Amino acid sequence: MPLGIQRLNAHQAHPNDRIIFIKPLPGPTSAHAQDFLSRIAAICKPIMTAAHLSVTTLEEYEPNPEFIGRNFNAGEIIQLVLRAPRTGHWLSFRSVQMVMMHELAHC
Repeated sequence: MPLGIQRLNAHQAHPNDRIIFIKPLPGPTSAHAQDFLSRIAAICKPIMTAAHLSVTTLEEYEPNPEFIGRNFNAGEIIQLVLRAPRTGHWLSFRSVQMVMMHELAHC
C-alpha cells in the first residue's frame, strides 16, 4: 500500500493497490460511477506500478464546462468528470481513460 495508508474494512476487492480511495458522487448513478472509476483504476495499474505512482483519492467530479479532470498535490486527489455537462450522458470510457493518463503525468 503506497503512502503509508491502509484501508480497513474494505467492502470489496480493490482494483488497484496504488489508489487508496475511489469515490463516486452520491446519488442514483453512484453504482455506475463506482464501476466506471474502478475500471479506470484497474486499467491504470500496470502503468502506475511501473512508474511508482500513487494516488490517494480518485473521485468523480460533477459535470462542468470548465475541465474534465484535475489533479491536486501531485496525485493526492485526482478528480474526473464522467458525464457531459449539457446532456448528462456518460462520456466514453476511452476519453476518460485518456484524461486519467494525462492527470497521472502530473504525479
